Amino acid sequence: MGCLVLNLRPLGAGGNGDLFLGQRSDNGEYVVVKYLRECHLPHARKAFSREVRILGRQLRGLVPLLSSDVASGQPYYVMPYISGGPLTQYAGRLLEAQLHAVAMEIATTLTTLHGANIAHGDIKPDNILVTGDGHLQVADPLGNGIGCTVLFSQNRGGTPGYWAPEVRLGTPISCPSDVYSYGASLYQLLTGRKPTDGQMFNPVSEGYVNAPTIAEIIVACCCNIPAARPTMQEVIRILKGERWADIQIERKKRQEQVGTLCFLGALAVLGFLVAKSGKVSA
Repeated sequence: MGCLVLNLRPLGAGGNGDLFLGQRSDNGEYVVVKYLRECHLPHARKAFSREVRILGRQLRGLVPLLSSDVASGQPYYVMPYISGGPLTQYAGRLLEAQLHAVAMEIATTLTTLHGANIAHGDIKPDNILVTGDGHLQVADPLGNGIGCTVLFSQNRGGTPGYWAPEVRLGTPISCPSDVYSYGASLYQLLTGRKPTDGQMFNPVSEGYVNAPTIAEIIVACCCNIPAARPTMQEVIRILKGERWADIQIERKKRQEQVGTLCFLGALAVLGFLVAKSGKVSA
């Protein structure tokens, strides 16, 4: 950023850091500085460095990184102050069209992240910020995947209620676990209720019948079996009008085709080896 941050004052606290509001010395714009709270713990410093590394990719839909110092005694990074606050405040208050637009924007950001082989690890409305022009920016990525190889041995990430069952049981975060957290977040945005561990996600059975597409996505994403959940690209297809049942049929056909090709390939290799063995014997 190339400038100092002045007039720091407490703004709030997150899972691993303390937030301070300040002003840039060069133009007076408000920014937020996030300091790592448990800077004496090596695993916390590694996780914080990973967070900074992911934000530094400047992927569309993530909160922009303005500057950082992860080597200092108390690591920190600086991001813009997003005046609209967290999406949580709109839970249970969105019209169907608004909820659909929100679902699409978050899904698009997660598709970008997953396309870069990065799992966010802590998707929830508190980590989705509303900009002044009504768009969304995702904050606090915990990361995992290619280029982010440090596992959360002490803290695998996620938040109770939003984290996938496998993460709650000790499995590292993944793209499918992000999908579950996305579904749990949509449940809160639709119903106004915070999700809880082990609950059944079926908004229609609870009387929420005015957003059938969102309800279908919630049920699909919050499946307990990771491989049975849609990808974020498939979620976007559902938001654009396709049915999850049809996408599942397409998935099954594709898997059968791959299985057939693998079987034929194995037969070809076996035939080659048998023929080669016959020639050697002769």
